[in-house]
Amino acid sequence: MEMNRKSQIGVIGLGTMGSAIVETLVRNEFVVTAFEPVSPKILLPSIGANQAPTLPSLVAELEPPRKILLMVTAGSGVDEIINQLTGYLEKGDIIIDGGNSHFSDTERRVSAFKRLGLGYIGAGISGGEQGALSGASIMVGGPKECFKAVREFLEAIAAADDKKIYCKYFGSGGAGHFIKMVHNGLEYGLLQAIGEAYLLLNQGLRLNHVDCASVFDDWQQGALNSYLIGITAEILKKEEESGDHLIAFIDDSADQTGTGRWMVNEAMNLGIPVPSIYEAVAARSLSGNQKERREIVKIGWEDSSNLHSTIKEIQCGLIATFWCCLAQGFALLSAGMKSYGWPKKEDEIAEVWLRGCIIRSGFLKTINQSYIKNPNLNHLFSCSDIGNYLNKELQGLRNAVSSAIRAGLPVPTMASAINYVDALKSERLWTALIQAQRDYFGAHTYRRIDREGSFHTHWAEGRG
Repeated sequence: MEMNRKSQIGVIGLGTMGSAIVETLVRNEFVVTAFEPVSPKILLPSIGANQAPTLPSLVAELEPPRKILLMVTAGSGVDEIINQLTGYLEKGDIIIDGGNSHFSDTERRVSAFKRLGLGYIGAGISGGEQGALSGASIMVGGPKECFKAVREFLEAIAAADDKKIYCKYFGSGGAGHFIKMVHNGLEYGLLQAIGEAYLLLNQGLRLNHVDCASVFDDWQQGALNSYLIGITAEILKKEEESGDHLIAFIDDSADQTGTGRWMVNEAMNLGIPVPSIYEAVAARSLSGNQKERREIVKIGWEDSSNLHSTIKEIQCGLIATFWCCLAQGFALLSAGMKSYGWPKKEDEIAEVWLRGCIIRSGFLKTINQSYIKNPNLNHLFSCSDIGNYLNKELQGLRNAVSSAIRAGLPVPTMASAINYVDALKSERLWTALIQAQRDYFGAHTYRRIDREGSFHTHWAEGRG
């Protein structure tokens, strides 16, 4: 798309992502005016952008209808900026929220802005600083006419190749931020699965960091080819000036931004099981309880035994766990699109994640093609191609998990993956007994497989 040198945009928030986006927009010949609301001493480098000293001065620099991109902390930080901004905006002006806002907040803001005659776009932007500089994956929601008005700016910062620009519109309200929420939840699951595979290689098979990096390099050449596997190999190779590997000195606890919990909570609201993502979220919380962990370690626990598994089995286990995480994520996406009235676009979601974003991988190309062939696919495992891929890896996953448990090595996400698959492929589960128990103590009734209707039994009196 040919850019107009006079196209103007404001950017509020000059953190890592905001500054990188400003640089990209300037490079694409837009006129950019930026403002930093939290730390005014942050100054842009000499890249050709204007830096406004105040919010009113930023608005004054832009010709109406104004387009302003927010790159500020989600939640109250966005609302605070909005409250300050709306007094200076005029009808037809459009705000683009490029942060990790909860989709329900975006829905609320879209409605509020519409009443004021203003436009509001929720744009999920994935790719980190590298993506902001060289091309991100962008998931857009909000009024379609507003997207058309700001499309040139978003496409300028999006990843692109010879055929496509990886910026897509997914529907009204919070559609874009809903999809970004699921993306971030999947990121939790995939990172945790990789961490567990590394644990099995390093602590289970006693491979040093160099050998672990070599394994991940090999995996990167096959079915596991992905951005996250690639950076894992690079991380494990990184050395200090002393020659020691940096990974050995990194604190063994993780923080969370909350987006993983958002996905788990929304999945529960919609009745979609996402056990592997839940376990990944829980694992981060567990890792952060360092005081408790140190106290518990002091107890004389039985020593862990050796891991009786192979690199190939661990690889199979990681492939299968990736499939389970992705299947859970796309099940939630399908449910969300149906529940909130957004168009079914699972194929386009998989496509927009092929470039720029953190979870990009070869898996997504298969998912994209599966939804193109069958737009009404109920579950990824219902696709025979994916089901067959997964089936080839299950025994390796089963062996890796059982060996890890016997060796005393925690693999919660991998273990949840095998349980997820086993439950889905079981014709009859444990639920009949649970329904009977609920009817026994609470008269909740149950359904039968041989008759229509709901039934209640007086269980303590013998026959029903």
